[in-house]
Amino acid sequence: MINRLSGLALGPVLALALAGCQETSQSAARPRVDAPGVPVSVQSISGAPEDVTTSFAGLLGEAAAERRMEIVAGDKPARFRVRGYLTAQPTEDGQTALAFVWDVYDSTRQRAQRVQGESIGRRSGGSDPWAGIDRTVVAKAASDSMDAIAGFLVTAPAAEAPARAGTRLAATDGKKS
Repeated sequence: MINRLSGLALGPVLALALAGCQETSQSAARPRVDAPGVPVSVQSISGAPEDVTTSFAGLLGEAAAERRMEIVAGDKPARFRVRGYLTAQPTEDGQTALAFVWDVYDSTRQRAQRVQGESIGRRSGGSDPWAGIDRTVVAKAASDSMDAIAGFLVTAPAAEAPARAGTRLAATDGKKS
C-alpha cells in the first residue's frame, strides 16, 4: 500500500498521462474548468491502496491535460503545489463513497485553498470499503478533483500574499506545522 507518493515519483506518472493524451464541498455536477499556463506540482496522494493510488494518479493526469493544466515534476518551479488525500467509506444507503481532499499551497508554502468532494461507488458487500471503488468511481473523483483545483487556479491572484492565514507546508517533510 502506498500512503504517499512524492512529487518526484508522481511527476513522471502525471507527465506520462499528459503526454498520452475558496473551499469547495460536495461534487454536485461541477462544470469543467480549463486552467492553462498555471504550473502545478502534485506532491502526494495519501490514504488509498496502491492500485487505487496508481489509477487515480494516471486519471488525474488525464483530467489535467483535458483542462490544459500544466503539471510539473516535484522538483520543478510551480506556482502551486497540491497534496491529496483519498478515503473510501460506506454511505448510509450501503454504497461506497470515494472522498477526496486537496490542499493547495502557494509559493510561500501557505495553504491557499482546500477543495473536497466525493464520488459514489457500488455496494462493497464486505467490510472493506475499497472493494466498492472501481475505475469509473476513481475517474469521476479525478475529474472532479481537477475541476475543483482548476476552478481555484483561474480565480487565484497572480501573486499570493505571503502572510496568508492557513496551514504551512514544511519544506523538508511535507507535514503541516
